[in-house]
Amino acid sequence: MRGNVIDHESRALARIGDELLDLSELGRLLIALESTPQVSRAAQALGVSYRGAWGKLVRAERLLGIALVERVKGHGSRLTGAGTALARAAAGFEAEAARRLEAPAARLRAVVEGLHGQQRQPLRLAASHDLLLEAVVAAAADDGAVAVRFLGSEHALAALQRGDADLAGFHLAEPLPPLRARPAQFSDPALFIEPLMRREQGLIVAPGNPLRVRDVADLARTGLRFVNRQQGAGTRAWLDRLIAERGLRPRQISGYEREEYTHLAVAATVAAGAADAGFGLRAAALEFGLGFVPVGPEVYYLCGARALSAHPAVMALVAGVRGRAASAPGYVVLSRRASRRP
Repeated sequence: MRGNVIDHESRALARIGDELLDLSELGRLLIALESTPQVSRAAQALGVSYRGAWGKLVRAERLLGIALVERVKGHGSRLTGAGTALARAAAGFEAEAARRLEAPAARLRAVVEGLHGQQRQPLRLAASHDLLLEAVVAAAADDGAVAVRFLGSEHALAALQRGDADLAGFHLAEPLPPLRARPAQFSDPALFIEPLMRREQGLIVAPGNPLRVRDVADLARTGLRFVNRQQGAGTRAWLDRLIAERGLRPRQISGYEREEYTHLAVAATVAAGAADAGFGLRAAALEFGLGFVPVGPEVYYLCGARALSAHPAVMALVAGVRGRAASAPGYVVLSRRASRRP
């Protein structure tokens, strides 16, 4: 090879003629290929496309004039001797670069973290998915007062308990279970629990309900395809309770194991014809012009440290959600002060 090797921002670049070859990037790809003989898996591990990975290999072989990878019929690809040597050299370069840059990188991180600490930190909201809540947070995205992460109700409450979230959004079916059967947060005096709205849940079906789905028991009907919510979602827990009450088992429902993480994703699956029924919000069914079979109401709650109940961002979030719920089909506004526990 004729050219100069340049250490540039902890990367090794080789100039070959009029072109630059990133040896560090190439080395990481070759190292990944040592661990798996499949280019697709190596590309996935590096976060690049299969086509992009092959493109890098082909270009490198063209510039270097040597074969780095050989295709083995029935066994994927493996490194040649030259490819192995280049992978080893690249690994050594990165290890040495990381060692030499450790101290200046730590100093840079300290400055960045100090600057970041001066900025207003958003409240971290872990919440079960809701269309109105999502819209309110998105509308105030420029404000940056609240950062939402959608999880199932169970996981959202767990995040609040671990300290990984400042607020949690969750829902419970009505009528509410006895106090002893409710989440522990209901009996924690250090927390506020604010009921925001009542939502209607049920079976989301194709327009006109051509399969005449009338009850959860119909989900076990032969040939009917179902799409479920993920484990830990309050909607999934409610469905499981309804299935058990009807003497059914999950394995009797085709598609029970197929999971989506939002109400809209469930409705979209039905709308696309990939499933005949899902369990979710009336509002999600209406969003896609689908049919809806009511099952029952539930209450959506917001909770967090009691001191946060008067936080401007929390008050704005509560007001925003209730404002939308006042005119949204499938919702009823609930207004009860945080000090009064349901």
